[in-house]
Amino acid sequence: MKKNIFKMALICAVVEMLAFGSSNAQNIDDIIKSAMDNPARAEANSSRDAARMPGKVIKFMGVMPGDTVLDMVSNGGFYAEILAGVVGEEGRVIAHMFPANGMDPDDAYSATIRNADHMKNVVPIYASFNSLELKENTLDYVFLIQNFHDFYFDRFNVDVDRILAMYRKALKPGGIMAVIDHQAEEGAPATTGTTVHRIDAAFVKSKMAEAGFKLEGELDILKNTTDDPTVSVFDPSVRGKTSRFILKFSNP
Repeated sequence: MKKNIFKMALICAVVEMLAFGSSNAQNIDDIIKSAMDNPARAEANSSRDAARMPGKVIKFMGVMPGDTVLDMVSNGGFYAEILAGVVGEEGRVIAHMFPANGMDPDDAYSATIRNADHMKNVVPIYASFNSLELKENTLDYVFLIQNFHDFYFDRFNVDVDRILAMYRKALKPGGIMAVIDHQAEEGAPATTGTTVHRIDAAFVKSKMAEAGFKLEGELDILKNTTDDPTVSVFDPSVRGKTSRFILKFSNP
């Protein structure tokens, strides 16, 4: 009799867990959709949703309410606006910007962060790649969108090993780093970050592994087989239509 009661209790617990998981998955879909549909978003951002599919990216990465997310090179706030709605009042988005490019408290995006209700949980920081400092064990996510190649842009002269080590230190155990970038020719050297503003996904995986990150998965929703990976991303023939890889790394 006791065994039957125990079995029934176990079955009920499993059913409840499955129901909770299903409900939670549905809930995050609604949260992401609500954040994307927010009419307060900049039109310059929302008009690019179809080409960048941020909702699918955010769900794949696993961002949830209450998380703290660093949005690297957040100029314009494409991801920051959506992430702010996803993490909610209990979460925080740190929007990184370059002071050398005129991104200071008087620029338009910073003013939006200060004044827009949908970005009340967004905190701007201003630093070059090499001067950026992050506190240890404070981040759940790092979003590096279309900027890994900039680590190899010769004008920036980035200490790549240092910045990747800093991300690992700042991410909590199990924290996630999202990397999206323009695909370079397979086997291409890192110098494509300067020449065509692209990077090879295989190179990124290798560099992230060297830094101690673990590849958790990848999405191909932004791949474009008609893209010429030898052409600069700023060339009118491919601009806005490049083939991009989406990689999800964890901090073990």
